[in-house]
Amino acid sequence: MPITEADFSHVEDERFRRLLAYWLEVRGGAVVPPVDAIDPARFSYLLEQVWLCAVEEDPRAFRYRLAGDHIRAAYEGPLVGRTLSEITEPSVVERVLGYFNLVVDLPAVVHVVGRIYSEEARPARGERLILPFADPGTGRVTRILGATIHSWESRGIGTGEVPARQVRTFTPADGSPAWCESWL
Repeated sequence: MPITEADFSHVEDERFRRLLAYWLEVRGGAVVPPVDAIDPARFSYLLEQVWLCAVEEDPRAFRYRLAGDHIRAAYEGPLVGRTLSEITEPSVVERVLGYFNLVVDLPAVVHVVGRIYSEEARPARGERLILPFADPGTGRVTRILGATIHSWESRGIGTGEVPARQVRTFTPADGSPAWCESWL
């Protein structure tokens, strides 16, 4: 059974619900929408919070191609051209790569809420959404479009207590049952 907006009732931020509606719409009859369906004009309300990674193979890497101002504010130095492994703390890179890989390999939509940037000296309260896009010729996921909001800046979700954990929800694009995991 295909996934619908009803499968994402756990998504808190209205901007993310709108981005999900766009992703579901541009899929057409496919499991995952094609990369040429990525149209920033369709989610202009979220561009500061958006990031885009190219999925490289042999070895697998996620290389940033785009990062909005809200995303760049969370990192020291530029993101574009760098890989996820280069910008992520070595002690947690395996955990983060684990859920990025599920976006590609299943493929799945991943939603994270609660504690984000947890490896930083000052973690944030936030929400993250990661969406797969496929090469139209091969059907292989070659781009992931993400959006992250965090409590470090006013354009995010505002101030508040940083939760002790994050909850990740994995929703397979083919309609297989979703599941959640919590991480401290």
